[in-house]
Amino acid sequence: MGKSVSSKELTFEEYHGHRNNEEKFRQLIKNSFDMIVLMSANGIQHYVSESCENILGYKPHELTEIPVIDVMIHPDDREKVYEGFKGILLHSKYGGTQYRHRHKNGGWVYLEAFGTNQLDNPVIQSIVLNVRDISARKKAEESLKKSEENLRRLNSAKDRFLSIIGHDLRNPLSSVIGFSELLIKQLEEKNYKDALEFAEIINRSSIQAVDLLKNLLLWAKTKSGRLDYSPEILDCNSLVSEVVHLLQETAKNKSITITNNTRAGLMVFSDRDVSHLILRNLISNGIKFTPEGGEIVIGTEINQNDVIISVADNGVGMEKDELENLFHLDHKHTSPGTDNETGTGLGLLLCKEFTDMYCGEIWAESIPGKGSTFYFTIPVTPG
Repeated sequence: MGKSVSSKELTFEEYHGHRNNEEKFRQLIKNSFDMIVLMSANGIQHYVSESCENILGYKPHELTEIPVIDVMIHPDDREKVYEGFKGILLHSKYGGTQYRHRHKNGGWVYLEAFGTNQLDNPVIQSIVLNVRDISARKKAEESLKKSEENLRRLNSAKDRFLSIIGHDLRNPLSSVIGFSELLIKQLEEKNYKDALEFAEIINRSSIQAVDLLKNLLLWAKTKSGRLDYSPEILDCNSLVSEVVHLLQETAKNKSITITNNTRAGLMVFSDRDVSHLILRNLISNGIKFTPEGGEIVIGTEINQNDVIISVADNGVGMEKDELENLFHLDHKHTSPGTDNETGTGLGLLLCKEFTDMYCGEIWAESIPGKGSTFYFTIPVTPG
């Protein structure tokens, strides 16, 4: 009779089969795109699969025996990671927690973790986490989000563009056509009464239409990226004086005084046409909303590498909600001026577009009934 074999003993073939299976599982875990993590009930990792080096740059031993949530997870994500961990402890399963884990190079990697509670399993005795790198997915989601936002802005720009063409441009052109017909009729009848007044209205409406068309063309160029920005060293005081001279007659018609208090000899680095347009729009805006006999003061202040140019008026001012939406494309700010002047709000939008173009800033302060002050920055030196 041969010697009997105990049920607890393994044959040579069974033993090596068992070892082969272990090696297969080890290789599967090692070469997996995901990380397998075993964690204790107090949040200490005591096993991390070798794939962590491909995902996070760390070797497994560098991520074990440490409170990983406190030292490796992005501060803004720790609370939700703790909530996810508590969910596994309380409900056995929890999945889909997304968070940022520190990479060995100092950056952050987006991970997504699914876990099960195996603390009561005598073989495992751990929280088991399957952790996946979702950085590429997050990048794609962010890119899609930006594309959607850009599309929304383009649609808003298109709607605003059509609104201006369909309504705001039609008004001055209608005035030109209407009053020119009246003027022709008056002249044909050799009735010169009101002829000068009609001619002045035609002139003002034509100027308004041309200015609006210029702004529309400039806006279209900024949106399509075809606007050239060629900065040069300019004298700030001379720059402001040039624009004040252009608008002096308009201000004079409302008995408004424009004072140039910019510092003499102060040099800035900007595109002349861009700076002209910003100043022209801000001063014109001040004239529009300042009553007869008012004043507009242009000043300067140096702030590190920038010059802050201010355009202050003592006009009607703005309420808080108007101020907050002043430079937003989807909010149309077209209040009539103190002499019933019309406008589209496009000039202020262009000011914002242009300051953004050279990484400058523009903002406003206002008190209803007391006036408004607009500020924008221009670099002092190149770079």
